[in-house]
Amino acid sequence: MKDKHSDGQLSAASDKPPFFKSWKGMYWLVLGNLAFLIILFYIITRIYS
Repeated sequence: MKDKHSDGQLSAASDKPPFFKSWKGMYWLVLGNLAFLIILFYIITRIYS
């Protein structure tokens, strides 16, 4: 019995990111979150040093 995913390719429905139309938006969200955290931790470090 052959499975739908046995050939190594994902179906079109599972290829979409959860919140955006493309993966590019998800990557920008992750990078923006990283930049925000770096700036936040820098500010906290400057305040309490």
